Amino acid sequence: MNTKSVSLMLSIAVVTLILSGCTMIHKEPARETIFDKVVNIPKELILDIPYLPPLCDQLPGLKKGFADIEGGKLYYEEEGQGIPLVLLNPGPGGSHHYYHPHFSQAKDFAHIIYYDARGTGKSSIDDTGETYTIRQAVEDVENLRKALKIEKWFVLGWSFGGFLAQCYALTYPQHVIGLVLVAASDGLTKEKIKPDRGQMFISKKERDAIQKAYKAMHEGKLTLVQAMYNAHLAGDWKRQSYYKPTPEEFIREALYEWSPAPGFNSLMSLDSLKISLDGKFDNFEIPTLITEAKWDLTWNTDKAEFMRKNHPNAQFEYFEKSGHGIFADEPEKFFSLLKNFLEKSIKAQIAYKPGNRLLWPKPLSPLACKLVMIKSLTDKKEAEKKLFALYEQAISENVDNADVWQQLFHVFLRKKGHFEKGLEALKRYESFAKTQDPEELQEYGHCIKAWQGQLLDLLGRHDEAVKCYQEILQNFKVVCNSCDDVDKKWLEEHIKKPFTLD
Repeated sequence: MNTKSVSLMLSIAVVTLILSGCTMIHKEPARETIFDKVVNIPKELILDIPYLPPLCDQLPGLKKGFADIEGGKLYYEEEGQGIPLVLLNPGPGGSHHYYHPHFSQAKDFAHIIYYDARGTGKSSIDDTGETYTIRQAVEDVENLRKALKIEKWFVLGWSFGGFLAQCYALTYPQHVIGLVLVAASDGLTKEKIKPDRGQMFISKKERDAIQKAYKAMHEGKLTLVQAMYNAHLAGDWKRQSYYKPTPEEFIREALYEWSPAPGFNSLMSLDSLKISLDGKFDNFEIPTLITEAKWDLTWNTDKAEFMRKNHPNAQFEYFEKSGHGIFADEPEKFFSLLKNFLEKSIKAQIAYKPGNRLLWPKPLSPLACKLVMIKSLTDKKEAEKKLFALYEQAISENVDNADVWQQLFHVFLRKKGHFEKGLEALKRYESFAKTQDPEELQEYGHCIKAWQGQLLDLLGRHDEAVKCYQEILQNFKVVCNSCDDVDKKWLEEHIKKPFTLD
């Protein structure tokens, strides 16, 4: 071999090594996942959260505006062109920022509409809380459609937004081309779904640090934003995420993504529990895409199958490496799937008549709404002071509204020194509910007796409590999720040993 050939071979070898080295140097590090079980808790609570602007201010071509709704305005954003796709937010209480920057990947094939529900983000709030209902939220979505002069659109709902999307599609099917449900709240009341897996990857040290952050908030030492930021850094992200968020994502999550007005989350959650979606989609003809994830710890392993059964005509897709935020965890697969579904559904459009499949619950009374608003205050001392005053007012005025007494009962159920108030409120609720809401009273009958027994035990009246427990055992049946820890074993145990707060 001549000198020139040897030189050439050496040069090739050197270049190969350099390129190989470059590849190794620039290889992206593996992202931390819940399976790594890394515990990295800040030594002290962080009070100064670094500032980052919202992504709404950095995404090019984003159109912003406000749409008129009854009693206020909805903030919205638009980007992209083509098939209209409205995104309904998680929560209740999440802002549209949850979808940034992920859904910009769809702007080449869809006209994307983001918005904040009334009571969240940049939209109008209701100081009375009286318009924070699912029915009003559905009407707000419909008014947004009218304001944007869109005849028909695709409706995508993520988490709680998926529940709202189902309610909208049942109410206004004539304006829905297709329905997309992403890790959606199921809305099922007849099925007994297993408890969530939220704590599955969170260690005791992390759990203690998370509780420390929220305790500091209730004591007035941290704001909600500060508490959320500290909790997420301590490991709370593992409840819903598959991959650990970046430092920038932690900041924006705390600053912009969770934005409910006082009382909004509680009132919307209470209202949603009274709406059943069981069997509502048996003959549903609108194209529907359901996406579920193996590691969505917001739910348990059985939830995906319940969704499939309640939507027998839907296209069902399962993601193996995703948490609650499927579109963020497996974006390539998700947006390819979404594009194909939108294009396929456009071709299959047929005319639908207005829907009438939902039974809307009776709204809470103004006084009951006020109670929920007070209970939602982050300053717990101030909330307690107002709640005691409202209880005395309800007693003196002999308020005859079952909702009011139900809310008051829950206030005093676990409040030491005030168990008599809880027992009195529970008795009044049961009395008025017999005529005002007999169906709900029947549903909660098992729980009411259990709560009555607990309060009697806490007041040292164990003989009376035993009668309550025995009455449940005589005709035992678990009828709601509010007291599903009260099983036969629990009842038999507390017949022998009084219930305590410990």
